[in-house]
Amino acid sequence: PTLFPPKGANVRKRWAGLATTIAVVSSLLALNGAIETAKADTAGQTWTLYASGDVASPNSGGDEQNAAVIKNGIAADPDHTRVAMLGDGAYPDGSLATYQAEYGKAGSWGDFKDKTYPVPGNHDYGQTMGPSDAGYRMYWDSTLQALNGDHGDTSGDTLSDNSGWYSVDVGPYWHLIALNWACSNSNPTGGGSQSGCSETDPQGKWLAGDLQKATAAHKHIIATWHGARFFSTNDNGPQQPNDSVGPSTDFQKTNSYWKMLHAAGADMVLAGHHHNYERFGHMSIAEPPTPPAGDHQGTTDATGPREFVVGTGGGEPSHFIGSPATGSEFRLDGQFGVLKLTLNPNSYSWQFLSAADGSVLDSGSDTTLQAVAVGPGTTDTTTTTAPICTGCTTPTTAPAPGNRRGYWMVGADGKVYGFGTAQRFGDAGLTPGTSAVDLEPTPSGDGYWVVDDAGGVSSFGDAVFRGAPDSLTLKAGEKVTSLSSTATGKGYWMFTNKGRVLTFGDAVAYGDMSKQTLNAPVLDSIVTPTGKGYYMVAADGGIFSFGDAKFYGSMGGKKLNAPVQSLVPDSDGVGYWLVASDGGIFAFDAPFKGSMGGQKLNKPVTGMVRYADGYLMVGEDGGIFNFSNQQFLGSLGDKPPARPIVSVAALG
Repeated sequence: PTLFPPKGANVRKRWAGLATTIAVVSSLLALNGAIETAKADTAGQTWTLYASGDVASPNSGGDEQNAAVIKNGIAADPDHTRVAMLGDGAYPDGSLATYQAEYGKAGSWGDFKDKTYPVPGNHDYGQTMGPSDAGYRMYWDSTLQALNGDHGDTSGDTLSDNSGWYSVDVGPYWHLIALNWACSNSNPTGGGSQSGCSETDPQGKWLAGDLQKATAAHKHIIATWHGARFFSTNDNGPQQPNDSVGPSTDFQKTNSYWKMLHAAGADMVLAGHHHNYERFGHMSIAEPPTPPAGDHQGTTDATGPREFVVGTGGGEPSHFIGSPATGSEFRLDGQFGVLKLTLNPNSYSWQFLSAADGSVLDSGSDTTLQAVAVGPGTTDTTTTTAPICTGCTTPTTAPAPGNRRGYWMVGADGKVYGFGTAQRFGDAGLTPGTSAVDLEPTPSGDGYWVVDDAGGVSSFGDAVFRGAPDSLTLKAGEKVTSLSSTATGKGYWMFTNKGRVLTFGDAVAYGDMSKQTLNAPVLDSIVTPTGKGYYMVAADGGIFSFGDAKFYGSMGGKKLNAPVQSLVPDSDGVGYWLVASDGGIFAFDAPFKGSMGGQKLNKPVTGMVRYADGYLMVGEDGGIFNFSNQQFLGSLGDKPPARPIVSVAALG
């Protein structure tokens, strides 16, 4: 496999932090070797994905049994476990009423809806596959809304009958692409998405762009859709005209996508539709040079994706007929079950679990087709794009203890600059569309974290990745604006422009403003010296204090010449300073040390940090304004950076 070089031990995570409480169904299944705790290390490097399609059918009981298996797995590691629903979630017609009655019934898959990533199937367009999947979209509305668009959380088009595709990251190493198989190349009846199934149709064009981003970020790729490209003949029966029972006859819809995924180095494709379980090896759509060429069964190819057909979620089981298709490695029919994938940095393992008792009916492991370099507690990954937000966040960090003196700056492009004894350990690797917003030193000063506006965290030196928000945590328009370390360095807080606080590691939440209407976005935050409270500051100068943070005053409700950018506590822990983008200083129970207010600046002030007995300001051009009794150690003022400076942090 190709080994990609590390990018400064960078961790880009979107999925590490969804800490949703899950009700544990322990009376149905014992935790055994098949339902084990996900082996997630302290960096959250291992994730678990459960997958199955063809789920909720009246009176089958299979969906409830599978749900119990999945819920036990989620309970073992809720933060690092997700579910892929591979289409046909509710039989027979995928209507909203059917989804609510069957998928959403007590004990079924609706119990972990908030951790599930669905794709539409043919029944989601009605029992006879009409032109609308409105029931599917209405039931999954909150999920699809969060997955729609390019806004850092995800990438996709999910809100119409003619769309239904998106991508998300599962942990720091894996990228999941969800496609709408109900496209129209092979459906002359007018049903399905009517958007075409080729690389030149809307879904194909989107897929090409998403694959380009994922491969540039060195992601391992999993694709999900409903109808399997490769499958053995079975008695599932034709659901629509041209929907043959096999073998491997669904080439008209899926050949283009498989070819694109193969070229991008995708590792796996997960599908359903056929109500059995079948595992294929690594496959190519290429036909062999000699017979049976032309039968569309393709060939095995070590460079192609592996396929799992998992249509065993709860619909009436089907049975295989005749010999296995080309590339088929394992087949199982006549029963319900769910696929459990354990996703490691450069490998994965699988178990097909019986719905009846959780026993393992198939298992194995494989290395990924490509390898990424893995640092201690860190990795090199990324996500889909988010709008660039330059000059809209101005974080502040508390200085590390000790006698060393220096400071760091970080640009919107993740490039780090060190001055004095502040060591530069590396730059944050960002994909186009995301912007770095804060640099936070570790308590020792021997490392730092860089966070971007979508919550991706890069760890350097002795900084350890402790988690990050996933694609359902941040809402539309919500951006991370700063990160603050706990006193131990074993956790951190993230703060968003909506006034929300997110905790990771040993960080404790003391409250936030997420349920309040704000007059202006929160741009900065700072933790108290005890670590038992924090301040938030909004662009209008409003101050919000939590825990043992004491309120000394604010500029909220007062006319400002320029928006407030940062808050810095006084060195004695009593009082604080605010700085505006014009360099004006507002002191509250803290000594006024000077300001740049009223003076012409080359670029706006974008951040401030406590420094010795006073403070440092930094401009977007990297210019430093030192108002302290410590020596000026340098700036970028005479050599402006390529992208604006967004944060300054002090050492010592």
